[in-house]
Amino acid sequence: MENPFYITGIIPEPYFCDREKETTWFIRTLENKAHILLTSPRRMGKTQLIRHVFEQPSIKDNCYTFYTDIYPTTSLHELVLFLSKEIYSVLVPKGKAVIDKFLAGLHSLAGSIGYDPISGLPTFDIKLGDIHAPELTLEEIFRYLELADKPCVFAIDEFQQIALYPEKNVEALLRAHIQKMNNCLFIYAGSNRHILENMFNSAAKPFYNSAEQIYLDCIPKDVYTAFANEQFSKAGRKILPEAVSLAYDLFEGHTYYVHNVLHNAFAYLNADKVIDESDIHETLSNILEEKGRTFASVMNQLNFQQKETLIAIAKEGKARGVTSVAFVKKHALKSPSSVQYAISALLDKQLLTYQNEERTKTYSVSDRFLEMWICKTY
Repeated sequence: MENPFYITGIIPEPYFCDREKETTWFIRTLENKAHILLTSPRRMGKTQLIRHVFEQPSIKDNCYTFYTDIYPTTSLHELVLFLSKEIYSVLVPKGKAVIDKFLAGLHSLAGSIGYDPISGLPTFDIKLGDIHAPELTLEEIFRYLELADKPCVFAIDEFQQIALYPEKNVEALLRAHIQKMNNCLFIYAGSNRHILENMFNSAAKPFYNSAEQIYLDCIPKDVYTAFANEQFSKAGRKILPEAVSLAYDLFEGHTYYVHNVLHNAFAYLNADKVIDESDIHETLSNILEEKGRTFASVMNQLNFQQKETLIAIAKEGKARGVTSVAFVKKHALKSPSSVQYAISALLDKQLLTYQNEERTKTYSVSDRFLEMWICKTY
């Protein structure tokens, strides 16, 4: 029996849980020709939501859809490479004429494009060193999207990376192209809220007020519980409602982590066993033990103040007033200023995330498994 709790790859429709309101909002926003900024904590399901939206008939049948994760990129050259490779990969199934039209527009890379001697199809084996004029190639990419024979929707995940590129004009460059386009809409997605909010909510930034914004929160407990019980039942397996409730509550509904625990319980517990709360605890303990070596390596890469601050926030669960004297004393930290510097570094490393609550930031560890491992270890 296929494990219904997917934690990698694209989730097939029967195993996709809820997000009905968000899907409807996405489609209506795209139909109304607006760009979208999607933010969420890491592993809340934003990538799966985007891919789910792309599979809806009103989008799939009428648009070219592109998705690329630019988290590994560190420069404009790499961004151009990622964008062009994604376009090529999507167009390959459309046939030679469509591919040729795209490649014919990449004049700046013409000398780097080869052809398969058997099929006669072009081979996109562009290397980073082949991109000598990234601004020109970027202009050619956007020109293709604007002139494509169908409307385009391009999702760029971890969009905040462009703010870290050594080239200082990337935001302005992208915005200058995008604001002139009528045939392509963009979904900017990411988990680093403090960078993305600055990019889209600061009047001094090129992308200010240029996208409709949505924050992806957890799936409601009753909806997720019904989904999980249904999946076990369809597989002829049994799990107590209290066990599903415990898995949800342990992570406050954070989709990936609840899914991960249930995935492992489904995979490694005997099929004839009625899964109860003790099984959930045992499964979680096994997951943390398996990830322990990796988490230890993460902690070893932090300086003393960063490590102590991360431990303090992990033990709080949700930490408010982190630069207050009370918080510093409670966790035996050096000083409010050292905590502030540490938090800034931990946010940049995406080890922390935050939510704005009543005009104050509430911090938490981005990886809930890491948070639990820290509390268990320290």
